[in-house]
Amino acid sequence: MQFLGAFLVGLALLVQAPLAIAADGGSGYFRKGRVQLDLHHAIAVPSAEDDGRIYVYLTPAPLDAAQVARAFRREIRVDELLGDGSTGYVRICITPESEECGLYFSHNQPSSSFNSFGSGAFTREVTPPGRVKGRWVKAEPEDFFGEDIAYDLQFDTVLTAPAGQPLPEGGGAPGQAYRQWTAAVARGDVAALRDLVGDEDSRARLDYDEANRLAALKEFRDGTPVQPRVLRGRVEGDAATLWVEGTDRDGFVRRGRVRMQRIEGSWRYMDADLVNVQ
Repeated sequence: MQFLGAFLVGLALLVQAPLAIAADGGSGYFRKGRVQLDLHHAIAVPSAEDDGRIYVYLTPAPLDAAQVARAFRREIRVDELLGDGSTGYVRICITPESEECGLYFSHNQPSSSFNSFGSGAFTREVTPPGRVKGRWVKAEPEDFFGEDIAYDLQFDTVLTAPAGQPLPEGGGAPGQAYRQWTAAVARGDVAALRDLVGDEDSRARLDYDEANRLAALKEFRDGTPVQPRVLRGRVEGDAATLWVEGTDRDGFVRRGRVRMQRIEGSWRYMDADLVNVQ
C-alpha cells in the first residue's frame, strides 16, 4: 500500500507537470476554435515605445530575448525567430501599474489571430526588480464568431532590456542626420534623399522613374514631422533608435520612434513608427 500511495502521488505530479513553470520561462496554452498553441517558454522586454509597459512573449520554442529587445519591429523579429511551420506566440501587455493592457495571439499554419483585453483573470506577482511573474487565465471558453476562446498563460522570467547607450541631447549624429532627412523630405530634394536614405527599396524608387519618385516623396511626406524634436535616443554599434515628436505638413502632431543606421560611415534614415497624438 505504501508503494501504491507513492506511485499515485508521483503520477499526480506528472499530470500537473505541463503547467509547472521552470525557474525562468513559461507554460500553458491558448486555444481558438480548433487551433491550440501549447506554450513552454517566455521572455519579457520593455515596450518599444519606452513608456513603462512590459511585453511578455509566450512561445512553443525558445526565443533569443536580446534579439527581440533590440528589434525595431518586435513582432516581425519574433516571427523570423520562430520560423515557418505550425507555430505562433501569445503577447501579453502589462502596464507600469501591473495591470494587463491587452493580449495578442498569432498562429501560422493554420493562420489564426486574436486580440483581447479586460477578459479573464490576470495577476502579476511581486518579484525582485528585473523579473516578471504572473498568470492570465480564461478557463471558461468564450464564443468568438463561432469559435471558443480559452487560455491559461503562466510566466516567470527575467526582464531583458535593449542593449546600447543613451544618445546625447538632440540625438547626437543620428539625430542630426534625421533632421537633415526631414528637411530634405519637406523640400522634395531627391538628390539629398538618395544620400540620406539607407533602405535600398526606397532608394531604388527614387532612382526608377518620375512616377515612382513622386509616389515615394508623397509617402515620405505623409506623417513625417517637418521640424522634429528628438526627445531621446539610444545607440548600439551602427544602429540607433530615436524617439521624436513634431508637426507634419497637415498640422498633425506625430510622435514615435525612428530607426537610423550607420552605413559607410554616415547615418541614414531606415524606418519610422509614428502615430498621431492629437
